[in-house]
Amino acid sequence: MPRATPLTEHAIWWPSTLYQTCTLELRRDGERLLVDPGISPWEIDEVVSADPDPVGRILLTHADWDHVLGVPALPDARVIASAAAAARIASGAAREGVEDSAREAYVTYGDLNLLRVDHAVEPPSEASLGPWHAVFRAARGHTDDGLLTSFPEEGLLVVGDYLSELEIPAAYVSVADYRVTLQTLIGVIERERPARVVVGHGPPHTAERALRIADEDLDYVEGVLAYAEAGCDPERAERIAVPDRGGAPFDRESHARNVRLACEALAAA
Repeated sequence: MPRATPLTEHAIWWPSTLYQTCTLELRRDGERLLVDPGISPWEIDEVVSADPDPVGRILLTHADWDHVLGVPALPDARVIASAAAAARIASGAAREGVEDSAREAYVTYGDLNLLRVDHAVEPPSEASLGPWHAVFRAARGHTDDGLLTSFPEEGLLVVGDYLSELEIPAAYVSVADYRVTLQTLIGVIERERPARVVVGHGPPHTAERALRIADEDLDYVEGVLAYAEAGCDPERAERIAVPDRGGAPFDRESHARNVRLACEALAAA
């Protein structure tokens, strides 16, 4: 079954069959850029083979295992990511994530010695990626290496693992930072009104749909932080209202981790 879904004249969404992880493809003037190409080898090959022009650039939203697996398959592409993602890859932490999680999901992968970042970005900043002008902003909270990227001429905002309609907010490093990222996203979407907001898992949104999800997520995250600030028991996380995103087991795990992280951060402070 074909996976390619056109978003704009120059952009195509390729959802993976696992987690609906997004590969975004941009084509313009004989050049191609892939965002988070993955996950499985056949999916990567399908995207790469869909056009005769070579893939010249890869942009990573962050260095989680399911977002970096296309990098070893494209050794001639120039890889762009945040400086924090570059450090995560150079340290071997991203490789360990691939080896642990991909094996658990029965996903094969290429030579992990080819995991790399060729151009490290320090947000906030701007850069020309071939024919594309990109505006970068930090996206901390889910991980500490996240990158929000606007492509103004394309009408696209690429947000990584935020604003998914399939899962609740999942903070791995900081719930407070997650709130800052959501506030940043709301401001950017309200100002720029992108034609599509491309998320890490699940279908892209219109600006209006993305703002509705952002408001729900912000209410939830603020509820978690208020619960922690009140000194409440992290083992009673069920007292906090959670957005309805389908009830996947990951949501229950994410909610428990969010509450625990927020409570630990307040206790440490």
